[in-house]
Amino acid sequence: MTKRELNINDVLWLAIGVASASFPHWQRLPIWIPILHIGLLLARIYIPLRLPLFWKNKKTNINIVRLVLMLGGVFSIYGNYGTLAGRDVGVALLVMLAAFKVFESKSKRDYYICTYLGYFLIITNFFYSQTIPTAVYMMVVIIVMTAGLINFNDTEEKLTLLQRFKLSSTLLIQSIPILLVLFILFPRINGPLWGLPKDAHTGTTGIDDQMSPGSISKLVQSREVAFRVTFENEIPEQSSLYWRGPVLWQTDGRKWITGKSASGREPAPIEFAGEALRYDVTIEPTNKRWLFGLEMVSTPPENTYLTHDYQLKTRKPLQARKAFTLTSYSTYTLGSKSDSELGRGLRLPELNHPKTREFASKLRDEFKEPALILDAALDWLKQGDFIYTLQPPLMIEDMVDEFLFDKRQGFCEHFASAFTILMRAAGIPARVVTGYQGGEINPVGNYLIVRQYDAHAWTEVWLENKGWIRVDPTAIASPTRINEGIENVIPEAIINMPLGLENNETAMRLWQRLRNTVDMVNYQWAQWVLGYGPDRQKLFMKKFGFSSIDWKQLTFTLFIFLGTIIAVIAAYVFNKTPKSTEPAKMYYDIFCKKLAKTGTPRKAYEGPIDFAKRVSKSRQDIESEIKKITDLYISIRYYSNNKNLLQFKAAIKSFSPKKITTS
Repeated sequence: MTKRELNINDVLWLAIGVASASFPHWQRLPIWIPILHIGLLLARIYIPLRLPLFWKNKKTNINIVRLVLMLGGVFSIYGNYGTLAGRDVGVALLVMLAAFKVFESKSKRDYYICTYLGYFLIITNFFYSQTIPTAVYMMVVIIVMTAGLINFNDTEEKLTLLQRFKLSSTLLIQSIPILLVLFILFPRINGPLWGLPKDAHTGTTGIDDQMSPGSISKLVQSREVAFRVTFENEIPEQSSLYWRGPVLWQTDGRKWITGKSASGREPAPIEFAGEALRYDVTIEPTNKRWLFGLEMVSTPPENTYLTHDYQLKTRKPLQARKAFTLTSYSTYTLGSKSDSELGRGLRLPELNHPKTREFASKLRDEFKEPALILDAALDWLKQGDFIYTLQPPLMIEDMVDEFLFDKRQGFCEHFASAFTILMRAAGIPARVVTGYQGGEINPVGNYLIVRQYDAHAWTEVWLENKGWIRVDPTAIASPTRINEGIENVIPEAIINMPLGLENNETAMRLWQRLRNTVDMVNYQWAQWVLGYGPDRQKLFMKKFGFSSIDWKQLTFTLFIFLGTIIAVIAAYVFNKTPKSTEPAKMYYDIFCKKLAKTGTPRKAYEGPIDFAKRVSKSRQDIESEIKKITDLYISIRYYSNNKNLLQFKAAIKSFSPKKITTS
């Protein structure tokens, strides 16, 4: 048997499959890698298959040329990323080297290796995106690559292009029952089976543990979902939705940070009043350790804890979507852990903010009591014609003084930062709290969506006998931001509608409903597919009567289900599969069965010609039909005249001998 060489048809299927699998990565890679990838695939398609032999005869070593190109590519990737380890570098190398492998492919073995590389490229796309569109696209790529395998093995070209895709799709559909059983029953553990590289979460966005001018306003330009919330009862009013995150204590006059960590201390004393609010939060991965709960969370869930200043944190960074059940009270009295903590809330950078210090001194001299000073400062802020804007004027020298007394235009970080410093200068302990405020109700799924553009910052001040209380200076300057959401304050910062439809009320309603429906589908996908961990698995199994199940029981159940499914599929395939896979032999067996029913079965040792002669002697009424069918069968089976196959099938189908009875 001659060695199987790749033809242009094989190479086309291979190039299309590998290019489709790597296509989503192109936007993430340096531009030269996709160009090199496409160039190598096109070169393999158009360079004659025997060209390497030509080069060999000319004493040109193609292997050296390939080696130089690959090493150049590897060094270029190292120069671009500064390392050869990590998710991004690994994907870049795989995309480049897969194209090189296609370029050098010549044999059957090369074809299979390239196809397996293509399947692996499909998996790597889920390192970046696990959305429904990504999953659908990858299923299409799987169908294309499997169709390529079918084409490669269909050496006689018996299948049309449509039949190859149909068979590939059928194989994928047949795998779904096994896929579902593995997904549902495979024992889930807390945490992944392996860890992703450190750069796997560098693209995540969200609130940070520091705040400087522009840090939150940048988030406002992002529509990415921060987390979704399902409430046990009614969704609270927009104005009460303060999602507490990092608490910032230390400032240099422009930048705020958490300062020296005191997370090891016990939470500050707190007293709750009123009704408890229970809700489920599904947070997107941030690669950070803090969660966001409504002020104020009463009890931290499993694997989380509350710091002394009531930041809710996880034990490990959130590198995957997580769901938590929280309980909060909107009425509370938050105390202080120590006098030193209150001292931290009074520290100011030296020689900064002279105008603010002077104004604070006047307030302190005039009103004496901290509560009265606070009220006076808020009244002054309310009457000061401050403007809430995403694009404040540039403040170079002293940001706080310029904002409060000159520019009077800023975003929430300007208001929170300046007001906190004003309170400290007036002798009132204060700190900045960052997080999110508000959220968008999805009426389709009856849950709340909190996006990055809901990011917010506010102030907490300490008053004797009242403890730490929330004061939001932004709410004074722009009540609409707090009561109705940022979309109603700065609509130009957030794109809601396709261009040209902004003023069409009907189109807006339809567009909003479509967005809500899509988000609800994504939410369910996140809850039950991406978020299907140990807790979800136990909850799902309880619905089927498994109140308590461990990994051993799950493994046993998994093998039982898999064995049953495989047995059913095998039985179905066995019954549907003809004895012979050759079409001519299969239809000839049908012909013999029809004759056997009339009382003339074929003997095991008889060939087609001998069988036809014997039957024709006793059945002269169908002698001509028997001869025609036998001649067609011999021409197809032994002389490979496949053009007669359709005529042969038609003759068998119309052949209907009557049984002869003897009296």
